[in-house]
Amino acid sequence: MIKKILVLFLGLFLFDSCIHERGDDNYVIQHISAWPDGLHPFNSNSSIRSFVFQYTQKTLIKLDHESLEYIPFLVESMPEISEDGLRYTYIIKDGIKWDDGTPFTAKDVDFSVKTMLCPLTNNTQIRSNYSTVIKSIELNEENPLKFTMVAHKKHVSNKTIFSELYIQQKSLMDPEDILGIISYENIFDEKFDEKYVTDSLSEYFINYNSDDNSFVPEKLVGLGPYQVTTMETDEYIILSRKTNWWGNNDSSVYNKNYPEKIIFKIIKEDAAVYLSLKSNKIDVSTSIGTKSFQKLREREYFNENYESDYVDRYVYNYLGLNCKPDGIEHKKFFVDKNVRRAIAYTVPVDQIIEVILDGKAIRQAAQISRLKKTYNHTLDIIPLDIEMATKLLDEAGWIDTDGDNIRDKVVDGEKLQMSFNLSYMSSPITKEIVLMMKESMYKAGIDANPNPMDFTLFYKNAQEHKFDAMLGGWGGSASYSNPMQLWHTSSWVSKGSNFCGFGDAESDDLIEEANTSLDYAKHKEALWKLQAKIYEEQPYVFLFSSKSKIAISKRFDNRNMYTERPGVILNNLKVNNENLVPTTGE
Repeated sequence: MIKKILVLFLGLFLFDSCIHERGDDNYVIQHISAWPDGLHPFNSNSSIRSFVFQYTQKTLIKLDHESLEYIPFLVESMPEISEDGLRYTYIIKDGIKWDDGTPFTAKDVDFSVKTMLCPLTNNTQIRSNYSTVIKSIELNEENPLKFTMVAHKKHVSNKTIFSELYIQQKSLMDPEDILGIISYENIFDEKFDEKYVTDSLSEYFINYNSDDNSFVPEKLVGLGPYQVTTMETDEYIILSRKTNWWGNNDSSVYNKNYPEKIIFKIIKEDAAVYLSLKSNKIDVSTSIGTKSFQKLREREYFNENYESDYVDRYVYNYLGLNCKPDGIEHKKFFVDKNVRRAIAYTVPVDQIIEVILDGKAIRQAAQISRLKKTYNHTLDIIPLDIEMATKLLDEAGWIDTDGDNIRDKVVDGEKLQMSFNLSYMSSPITKEIVLMMKESMYKAGIDANPNPMDFTLFYKNAQEHKFDAMLGGWGGSASYSNPMQLWHTSSWVSKGSNFCGFGDAESDDLIEEANTSLDYAKHKEALWKLQAKIYEEQPYVFLFSSKSKIAISKRFDNRNMYTERPGVILNNLKVNNENLVPTTGE
């Protein structure tokens, strides 16, 4: 173990030496725990990608971290809404320019929306959130900065749909206007592939969906104050401050660009994060292990050098169970909801919170954050109860018939052992959680086999439903989270984010009702019913919502922390150097 820590420390030292000398720079080094699945504007989906985009990309409107209200960002004001609630008119702020000096206009919005909606874009995990809201974009012939979003119908997301759609430059991405050959009506045609896909359109999207637009820095263009300049796989991502950026005189906290560079340093081992914070090698961390964080907060030198706190956030962790496996590569362990409920009774969630998270998490029984008013608080937390799990498994026909302490059952003519792979994104902390689950499940005659993997493979397998059980988590927001992405049956068929195969006509109707009910009481009632149905069917064993563990170096002013993701605003950190003191102690 000592040798391993020395190697980790040496790697951090070499990185630090190659980049700069700490203490006399205007760089911010943010620790992240995993490499993103890419920085593609529409196709990538990891939380790290969204973190980076806070500084390289822009949206038309934004959820303000302080007020938790939506504010205009690239537009003059929130939209003007027609009486029927179907037309939303915006005017873009004058003077916004792309990096090559060309103006940002409504044509860029039109291009970005068409790309997001087009079936040829590899974004099935998120497309439905937009395709169920946006019908078309109408440009104004007299004013290139004015446009109208036409909605399919009244929808709770109509007014805020542009808060997470990162605007792309049409003249750079599509200089030959390839997308101009298709209309919005074409895009929504069920026979789009047959009727409208030309060779030029197909070739365009092959290039658009390529990894170059995820990992080649010069292609990662956006309206933000920073540009990706270096990506070293599994090591670091460096953002450099733009010189002639359009927003240099903007007063918004989100448009400040105090640091010359923002460096996202990937550190997977918690011991290495601890050493980095101990020796001031990183400036900001939002994902250190709870025990390491608490240990640091007990050290005087750490408190002298860092502002730190536990901060609530809109996230949850879950154990996902494949409800619709193929029955060949992945067996039918969890097709019975009573078996899924039995699994829930075997998971020692309270022990995990106490032992692994030092009590810094709260349990929840549904998919909506307990911080929100729409959380269904009538749903009971499922306790650890091996006796109840045993009873449910017996009733479902999973019984140990051969005396090997593992339950078995004949399914489709094949004798199956209750022995399945539990997939998770590899990290020391997650491994500890999985091992605690494994030990507890074994008491009920269940054999869970830990199956660690990197994020890219983990997410790919989840989308393709190639798993037995998976330990995952979803980042959230104070804003409304459209259930389409995770819970609609179409998101399972299209290999979106409904990994487990939940849903039927009733749950789809509840999602539709929640999305289209502008009356808050009806909206909330539909969400409560949806939570209750998910709770009953148990495709997820809902685990907990952990707190962010945020540390920010006192080298900087403006050390604000937020419940809204990602919890910090790095571009607003202004170096002062006055508060930094030498490190001492153990």
